[in-house]
Amino acid sequence: MRFPHGRLRRPAVLAAVVAAASAVTGLVPGTADAAPRGSAAVARLLPSAVPTPTPTPTVSATPYVMVTPAQVVVPEGGSALIYVRLSDRPSYGWVTVDSQRLSGDSDLLIGPRLLFPADRYNEWQALLVFAEEDDDATDGTATFESKISQLPGTGVAVWSAKELDNDAATPSPAPS
Repeated sequence: MRFPHGRLRRPAVLAAVVAAASAVTGLVPGTADAAPRGSAAVARLLPSAVPTPTPTPTVSATPYVMVTPAQVVVPEGGSALIYVRLSDRPSYGWVTVDSQRLSGDSDLLIGPRLLFPADRYNEWQALLVFAEEDDDATDGTATFESKISQLPGTGVAVWSAKELDNDAATPSPAPS
C-alpha cells in the first residue's frame, strides 16, 4: 500500500495485518481467542487441542538375554540349537551377545557370537551347541552363560547342555 508522500498509514497497515491474521487463524479481534460462530478452525489451534506426537517404542538401556530351552541335549559328535533373544529394545544400535562355558565338560562347545540390531531385538536367533567325540562313556554336562558384551555384569542368561554319549560302557569283570 502506497500513500501520498511515500508514507504508510499505520492504522491502515495494522488493519490489513489483523485481517490477514484473522483469515489465517480464524480468530476474531477483540474476542480473546474466541472463534467466530460456526468455525472449528480455532479448536485445532488452542493449546489444549494440540495433537501430541506419536510415542516412540519402549527403549530400555539394560535389556537382558533370554534363552530357550534352559537345557539342551546334544548327541556326542553332533550338535543342537539353543535360541537367544533380548528382552527389550536397547537404547543403541547393535547389541552383541557372547556366550561362554562357565563349568563342566570341555567337549561341549558353542557357536559364534550373535548380533542383534536394535529394531530386531525380539527375534530369536539360533546358537549352535556342539558335543565333540571323546573316549569316555559318560554323558557330560556343562553350564553356559550368554550375556550382552556392551553391558558387562548385566543381562546374563545361564543355561546348560547335556551330552548324550555314544560310547559303550566298559563292562566290569564278573566276580569270581
